[in-house]
Amino acid sequence: MHRETILEAVLGTALLFKTVFQMPEEALFLQIIDWFLVFGILIICLEAARDWEKKIRKRRKRDGLD
Repeated sequence: MHRETILEAVLGTALLFKTVFQMPEEALFLQIIDWFLVFGILIICLEAARDWEKKIRKRRKRDGLD
């Protein structure tokens, strides 16, 4: 896992909850679970995008397109 990925996921989570999502007002435990759920989803998506980007670069280099 890259340090940039973690930073981007933390910033994305904070931005998402500040602008789009509302925090549940019931319990602190539910708020923590929501934060970790969104954080985990963002990390998985960002890592998948980085892997796809590496594969595309390798294929372009191999095919001589780059």
